[in-house]
Amino acid sequence: MMWGYDDDRWRMHDHDGAGWVMALLILLLVAAVVVAVVAFLRGTTPASRTPGASPAARAVDARGILQERFARGEIDEQEFRARMRALDETGG
Repeated sequence: MMWGYDDDRWRMHDHDGAGWVMALLILLLVAAVVVAVVAFLRGTTPASRTPGASPAARAVDARGILQERFARGEIDEQEFRARMRALDETGG
């Protein structure tokens, strides 16, 4: 509530809009916490960065990265094949 000066009298003004704004902010905070908890429980870290990840999981991640880079045009076919061969040779 706010005090306002009008016609040489003091009177109180109710601002009903502030209630729904506060409720919306609380709802957004609760939603953010839920999203954070779900992301944490799902384990959003890639397999290759997870401590103790198996070599097979790291190899799948490396191959996926190479395929993405090739698909985006960051590397050409010759470089893609050479890097895939290198992964095959090293067992990675």
